[in-house]
Amino acid sequence: MDLKTLRINPRLYEGKDVVFTGVIVRNNSQTVYVEQYDEETDMYYGMNVYCGYTSGEIDNVLKVGNEVRFVGNVQYWEGGGTWQVTDIHYSAFDPDDPENIKLLGSGHTASNRVTSIDTFLNKKITLSVLKELGSEETEEKTFSYAELAMSTSIRMENLVVKRASVTSNGGDNNGAMTLYCEVDGKEIAIRTVVLRKPDKTLYTPDDFLGKTIHVTGIVDYFGTTGEYQIKIFSAKNIEIQE
Repeated sequence: MDLKTLRINPRLYEGKDVVFTGVIVRNNSQTVYVEQYDEETDMYYGMNVYCGYTSGEIDNVLKVGNEVRFVGNVQYWEGGGTWQVTDIHYSAFDPDDPENIKLLGSGHTASNRVTSIDTFLNKKITLSVLKELGSEETEEKTFSYAELAMSTSIRMENLVVKRASVTSNGGDNNGAMTLYCEVDGKEIAIRTVVLRKPDKTLYTPDDFLGKTIHVTGIVDYFGTTGEYQIKIFSAKNIEIQE
């Protein structure tokens, strides 16, 4: 199946095994982010694939830039309020097993689709969705742009950092930041993982407050507030404009 179909009809496939292909655009915290282009809508559609702890040959398959055939089970992740694919596996002894994930190609780049804040926050898209599996009957459903672009790579420019918050719960995310940025009078949240400088000290809000930045990240969802945001995995993905 294609990722567009999975993204707009996830509940129909909950608990079911699916097969799709896509380019890995990020690999972080046992999860890879996969995207696939749809010519009809001129959009990229994405999915989180939870891989768990991996080692050996499968790590060569799960590299950023690889195009991969995935086989896994569709599940709703309550902790994040998002859909993901899990239960993937790979056997180096039988790489052509149809239940294996499979490397199809390498050297691809993330789309990093340049997107305006107005499109991200306000654009609506109406698509035909299936009413049930096994039926050709459809109905019209309207989605927000960010909902459809979930888990895909994105670039947003000329954001002014107005305020920030820092995670301080003593856990693995201690020091991660949310930068609240404005452009054209609209606000968007930029969520980071824990970012470290070359000397291993942490980046803090003081490094960004009041500055204009370009960001390259992944469309993400914050279940607590029900808002879409951009997630940043490296300090290199925040460009400070002089």
